[in-house]
Amino acid sequence: MRWMVELGRIDIQTEVSMLASHLALPREGHLEALLHIYSYLDDRHNSRMVFDPTYPTVNKDEFQTCDWKEFYGDVKETIPINAPEPRGKDVDLRLFVDADFAGDKINRRSRTGFI
Repeated sequence: MRWMVELGRIDIQTEVSMLASHLALPREGHLEALLHIYSYLDDRHNSRMVFDPTYPTVNKDEFQTCDWKEFYGDVKETIPINAPEPRGKDVDLRLFVDADFAGDKINRRSRTGFI
C-alpha cells in the first residue's frame, strides 16, 4: 500500500502509516482496517485530488523572531568539498506538516506527517 501513497493517493497516507507500524505482529483488527481502506479506494477510484499551484499570502510580521546565535553560536553549514555546483533556478518548497502529541494509545508515541 505504500506504493499507492507514493503514486499519489495521499488521502490514505495516515491510515497506511498507522497500519505499517503493526507489520511485525498484525492482528485480525488490522486486516479489517486494511479491508476498510480497500473499500474506501473502491468507492473513490475515479476521484481526483486538486493541488492549488498558487502561493499563500503569509504575513511574516506575525511570526516571532528569535536570535539563535546565543544558543548555537556562530555556526555555518558544512558543505562537502565534493558537492556538485548548483545548477538551474532556486527551488521554493512549501510543506504542510501535522503532528499529534502521544497519539498512539499503547506506547504514547507521536505521529508526524507531511505533504
